[in-house]
Amino acid sequence: MSRLNILQKSDSLHEARWWDVDASGKVHCYLCPRHCHIGDGQTGFCFIRVNQGGKLYSRGYASPAAIQIDPIEKKPLNHFLPGTRILSLGTAGCNMGCFFCQNWDISKSRSDQVHSTHLEPAQVVELAIHHDCPSIAFTYNEPTIWAEYVIDICEVAHKHGLKTVMVTNGYITREAFHDVYDHIDAANVDLKAFTEKFYGRITLTHLEPVLETLLRLKNEANVWFELTNLMIPTLNDDETETRRLADWILANLGPDVPLHFTAFHPDFKLRDKPRTPPETLHRARKIALDAGLHYVYEGNIFSDAANTSCPKCGELLVKRSWHNVLQFRVVDGACPKCGHRIPGNWAIPDNAAPGASHRKTKSLASANDDFEILNL
Repeated sequence: MSRLNILQKSDSLHEARWWDVDASGKVHCYLCPRHCHIGDGQTGFCFIRVNQGGKLYSRGYASPAAIQIDPIEKKPLNHFLPGTRILSLGTAGCNMGCFFCQNWDISKSRSDQVHSTHLEPAQVVELAIHHDCPSIAFTYNEPTIWAEYVIDICEVAHKHGLKTVMVTNGYITREAFHDVYDHIDAANVDLKAFTEKFYGRITLTHLEPVLETLLRLKNEANVWFELTNLMIPTLNDDETETRRLADWILANLGPDVPLHFTAFHPDFKLRDKPRTPPETLHRARKIALDAGLHYVYEGNIFSDAANTSCPKCGELLVKRSWHNVLQFRVVDGACPKCGHRIPGNWAIPDNAAPGASHRKTKSLASANDDFEILNL
């Protein structure tokens, strides 16, 4: 076992992908639909892609600002390696401007405003293996903006049999989509609302590119994906909007894509809004089920709607309490009572047997710590 200090401040730059030079001499970044045109010495909207001397560099490469072990249900993913732990990391910056961001301390910061870690892709995988995590999540801020780092971690992770997960806002271009998602095993996409007005005013982006990403995930990629809709009182909790969202999912993605309605709590620039009442989630879930979706969950509240049941016979298959898996009855990917196939990846590694309560989220990084990392 070697001892490595993984918490040294990283000021290095990594040459970026997905850019060219426009007619004015600025760097054009086409990783996300913002298509930032960046002058020398400036960064794009995301804060971590910078033009230096006419070349685009990433300040997010090998520089995570948050590293934790989470239950995979926290992503949330309910149909992918249930009951397991996942090594989760994020950097500074974001390509959206969500007023309600709950990780705003890093997502709204520049890379030099956070305590970042220098952690090479192989070291990330070593950490995951050492802590018995069968998968790695790119999360907390938007991982698309540090896609170079994501891809390199994935390549090492897959060599060692680990799975990879994107927790994403879905704001990525067609040009970059396959470069990233051909390396990804599962994703949770945050479909923040179903109106252009909400996206334009509250996230400073657009709805249509996110829908295009969902269609590509469905039709062009081999990625298990689930959706999350954070319901914010008075902004995106209208019953008509929820019905339109559910109908679009059914028509374009099919009935088996899990949908998570989750409760909002006041944060960042939306501290004037109340918490989401449980009744709002109950109502939204009923609308989605009535529309024909098979797997609709409620999150950020204690609810029986965190459980997975067979859509054919109603048998309880996975019982959850918050992020804990209390009971697991899926057999070979099917309902043990009627044999109906339950979509997802239900394989459980030997070191993460279902039925055991998760440990509390464990922080792996602070400003003065270092870790022992296994040699591979």
